[in-house]
Amino acid sequence: MIAGLAIVAAFAACAALMIARVLPALLAVPLLALLMGVIAGSGTSGLVTIVTEGSVALAAVYATVIFGAMLGRVTMETGIAETIVNYAAEFGGDRPMLLALVLCGAVALLFTSLTGLGAIIMIGSIVLPIMMTTGVPRTTAATLFLLAFALGFIFNIAQWTFYTKLFGVEQGAMQGFAAVLCVIQIAAIAVFAVVRSRVTRDYATWAVAAEEPPRPKVPVWALLTPVLPLGLYVFAHVNALVAFVLSSLYGVVATQPRRSVKILVASAIRGVEDVAPAVLLMLGIGMLLAAAKLPAVQAALSAVVEPLAPHSPLAYVITFGVLSPLALYRGPLNPFGVGIGVYAVLATLHVMPPVALVAAVMAVVQVQNVCDPTNTQNVWVANYTGVRVDQILRLTLPYQTAVATFACVAFTLMIPASAAEVAGAGLYAPAAAANVVGVGSDGSAAAAVAALAVRRDLNGTTLRPVAAQDDAISSDCSRKPYAAYVRLAADSAQTVRGTIVDVGIELLDCAGWHVDQWWEQRIVPRLDNATLQQMGSAALGRMWTWSYMNPDLAQALFNRGLAFIPGRSAPAYFYTLFKTDDGNMRAWVRPGGPAYVAGMRTNDIVWRIDGKWWWEYGTYQSQIKAYDGRPHIFALARGRRDLTVTLGEPLR
Repeated sequence: MIAGLAIVAAFAACAALMIARVLPALLAVPLLALLMGVIAGSGTSGLVTIVTEGSVALAAVYATVIFGAMLGRVTMETGIAETIVNYAAEFGGDRPMLLALVLCGAVALLFTSLTGLGAIIMIGSIVLPIMMTTGVPRTTAATLFLLAFALGFIFNIAQWTFYTKLFGVEQGAMQGFAAVLCVIQIAAIAVFAVVRSRVTRDYATWAVAAEEPPRPKVPVWALLTPVLPLGLYVFAHVNALVAFVLSSLYGVVATQPRRSVKILVASAIRGVEDVAPAVLLMLGIGMLLAAAKLPAVQAALSAVVEPLAPHSPLAYVITFGVLSPLALYRGPLNPFGVGIGVYAVLATLHVMPPVALVAAVMAVVQVQNVCDPTNTQNVWVANYTGVRVDQILRLTLPYQTAVATFACVAFTLMIPASAAEVAGAGLYAPAAAANVVGVGSDGSAAAAVAALAVRRDLNGTTLRPVAAQDDAISSDCSRKPYAAYVRLAADSAQTVRGTIVDVGIELLDCAGWHVDQWWEQRIVPRLDNATLQQMGSAALGRMWTWSYMNPDLAQALFNRGLAFIPGRSAPAYFYTLFKTDDGNMRAWVRPGGPAYVAGMRTNDIVWRIDGKWWWEYGTYQSQIKAYDGRPHIFALARGRRDLTVTLGEPLR
């Protein structure tokens, strides 16, 4: 507890230094990561892990960001962005607010792929003068531009890559949340525009003279360039980095094929310059994530974080909706500062479903992107339009807080119920089965003798034995008379030294899911019942030792029929994958568990995992996916029927 409180104090100190602008986020985030390791006592090896593994943990993310910035530069250098804005201006006509909303749509479209301050400056330099010279007040123009940027950012696939790598959520799981957030944000923009049009009657007279003649419009088909990455990523399931590269090539070939190489090289260089601060910040975020995964850090923080984490829908809405302004000034909910430590710890401690955490971040980011006076885009827009940055904050904060709050309310209805709630009684043994242990054997006479000794030894203990010669995994726990099942197995072989005897005891939960096993081996002159009973008792003694060494796990198993400790055990779906002699990958599923509830059954043949043939991953890489706690999508065969099973939330 002391170490956990010390880490929280270090977090507060780093956040205070950032708010006071004494320490930039680029230094505060990696500093916090190292402090977490030192305070938790991770030692030199832990600090080395934080630096070496953490600095490359998000390599795929910042590589994607760099290529996304290159596409942004291509879009601007080829005139695609300017043409889209000009088309929007022509469509809007001479009605200022309608024109402003149409331009907002164009800005949102562009920022589904554009990233970096350079893109903000280039697009803002085109859009903002058009708004203000047609009669949109400068404060309204500034705020609408930022609102439109945030709207497009909801679908920015570079940001989605960040979410998938940090929280381990597949992009398909985010689409529904993004769509709902988009609808709410559009409604907020519309309400904001109506309110501002009624309360403001002044018109801007500010304008700038063009320094160069307007560029000719690019071909219509080239206008697909900014949204092409999103289409490739969402619908064709192309890697985000590859989608950016292909879109960049498409943009230059469709507009200026003769200058393709020159534009691509220049765009790559300028793109790196645009996102260099973001890349450096992601290095620190990766270090912070690596620190949060260290066992010593997790042990220190679990006692502090878990009681404070939002465990109910109301707490979720309050924390990430009503209190979303805590993301301002690089505060504790800001995912682009030391606040990322909060999300990293919540993710690594599994205190809430990863998809719920991603949805929360998406909601909070809408407040941070638009309202935070410390954002470089806010400072530039305020200076360019001649308004104060705090004016933007005051105008937009009520709307964006409402967006985050309503989004969180909607998210609580969309987030799958916990696996325990979905599985219901089938997951756990009935109350009457508490502390009852079924005892059976593998069917051999020797094992049956050992089982008799085990039932005899269990009498008079805290556990009550019952004879149960059945297949425990054939059904869920809803009607089982026992909370745990003990299966005895025996084997023997003759040697020149005597008879080698093996007696094993396998401990299963109420649905027949393997918990642990122990074996006794002896060489005896002659195999008799007394020897088998002694060996059965000795194997049972090993089970008692396990119970003593794992008291909480044993209590959960014998009381409720499941060897799982909520909040402490790793997230689990209770299925495994194995390869059979016919070369097929098959599933082994615990009845009543989350995978079973999702529709997976034992002996189902697995064809694809997340859209790819299992052999594309490899045997081992496919099999370990059963233990990563992620909601994979399976293409299965059951008899002559093909079916798709999408896992919901794991048991946590």
